Amino acid sequence: MFVEPSTLLFNVAAGTYAGSLFFHLFSRYRCSSLLLGIGFVLQTASLISNCWRWGFFSLDGVFNAPIFLPWCLAALALFIRHRGKEPEASSLSWLVAFSMLFALVLPVKIPPPGPFTATWSAPMFFFLEMLAIAFFLTGGWFAWQYLRRGGAAKLFDYLAIWGFILYSLAQVVGAVWSYLGWASPFHWGERHLQSAAIWCLYCGYLHIHFDQALKTRTKARWAFCGALVVLVVAYGLQVAAHLTTLNPAEVSGKGTARASVQEQVHGAQPNACRQSKTTGDGHA
Repeated sequence: MFVEPSTLLFNVAAGTYAGSLFFHLFSRYRCSSLLLGIGFVLQTASLISNCWRWGFFSLDGVFNAPIFLPWCLAALALFIRHRGKEPEASSLSWLVAFSMLFALVLPVKIPPPGPFTATWSAPMFFFLEMLAIAFFLTGGWFAWQYLRRGGAAKLFDYLAIWGFILYSLAQVVGAVWSYLGWASPFHWGERHLQSAAIWCLYCGYLHIHFDQALKTRTKARWAFCGALVVLVVAYGLQVAAHLTTLNPAEVSGKGTARASVQEQVHGAQPNACRQSKTTGDGHA
């Protein structure tokens, strides 16, 4: 049984985020930040309610890319506001509102819990990974603003660096999850190649700090382009994996089953590394 993320609380939170963007457009930064906080609370309640949608508690209803990214972005906006940067925090209402819009418009469904997510490392991996993506996208947002208007350059740099730290932690936790679920800490699959590409991209970003000849605008361009790559590779492809057109275990007319949503999102086939040598069915 799938779960539709568009609950009443989720819709109200989306409307509140849209109101935050409205006030930001009129430079009412305080009202915009206030509505961001209210929307954050409403979406938190919506995410918690999703945990019980299958009749039992499961965090699989929370750490889902289309619906969890707006929460991470709103949390970052509130943290930046707490640091005394209210106009900058208010500007993040653009990212929050549009990410919520995608979650509402796209036919996204949340896959039910499976045996390969029944471990602490699964939700921890998705939490760290999506939070890192939020840091990358936010860093790219402020890098774009710096390229347009100048101003403080440390904000986008700090966000990109902390995004790299969180993303690195996600890869470590992901290796633990892979070992517990598939008996191997790593697979050369599509999902892992995407993660490796992003990690190397921002590893290069950290290394340019040692070149004193590179100006701040060069760092800003790197952070902005990196955010675009993350938007397509780390977020867009995950959202595509949750579209309703990708139904799990659906048998086509040729008699071949499509990959399940679990495999499309996690990038590995269950028991792929436990293939039996004595039987031909491919299971342990």
